[in-house]
Amino acid sequence: MSDYEKRNDRQIPVGIEVIGFDGRPLGYVREAHEHYLLVGTDSPHMDLEVPVQSILGIEDGKLRVHVTGESASPVDDEESAHRLDEK
Repeated sequence: MSDYEKRNDRQIPVGIEVIGFDGRPLGYVREAHEHYLLVGTDSPHMDLEVPVQSILGIEDGKLRVHVTGESASPVDDEESAHRLDEK
């Protein structure tokens, strides 16, 4: 695993694939913030908030986290759709 400061959002690559603790893909990093990652999914109306504290590291070009899709916090549908319109 890569060694980096977990709370340094500038070191977390936007667009990197995120893999949950169960080995299943969660999505990709859409935004990195000091305390959480916004993870985009295949659904345009379902982003996930993943706590930065759950980051295990980067392995094989993928960000590994200690949460699963079921345990990550979903982001409000309207907020997700609004974020997509901003880009």
